[in-house]
Amino acid sequence: MATTHRNGARQSSSSRAPQRKGQTPLGEEWLKDFLSEMLAVEKGGVKLYEKALSELEHPELEQKLTDFLRQTERHVELCTEMLEAAAGDSNYQSPGAEAADHKAEGLLSTQVPPELTDLNNIENLVLAETKDHWDWEMLASVAPKISDPELKRIASKAIREVRKQEQAHLNWNEQTLTKLALEIATQAQERETAEETESME
Repeated sequence: MATTHRNGARQSSSSRAPQRKGQTPLGEEWLKDFLSEMLAVEKGGVKLYEKALSELEHPELEQKLTDFLRQTERHVELCTEMLEAAAGDSNYQSPGAEAADHKAEGLLSTQVPPELTDLNNIENLVLAETKDHWDWEMLASVAPKISDPELKRIASKAIREVRKQEQAHLNWNEQTLTKLALEIATQAQERETAEETESME
């Protein structure tokens, strides 16, 4: 006999793992779609880090950006593994994943004046890392409800590896964005002061 969950996914009662009393089962279709979206967001993050590095005007940022790029590439591997376990196909793309692709392409295609390049690229990373961080926190909150033991093991291991990294990515990019914005603001004030001085001479 098949049952219908609140999210609309149908599941055979014979294939469901037993649930603890009071625990709401996690929809398998929802989880597959969510993991597909997580993978797309991480892939977009790789492209954004690569862009930031290729256009970098502040060499002091290079090491952190490189480190975060390598970690994000690892996150892609982990999400691929989880999606393979959930869907049986790491190429599966959910509607949320398609939307994430479009959003990333929008950020990648944004054009700004040369003096704003680093600011724009770091701002894009703040946006991407905010979503990344939320994705992993969401996964951590639902992981105890994953019914498949192997997927639950893979997800739990990935969460332990990634959560602190995602928090570090978000914190650093936010702090760096503030630093760059203040730098531009200071430069603008210096130019205005210089122009006023010249006009008085």
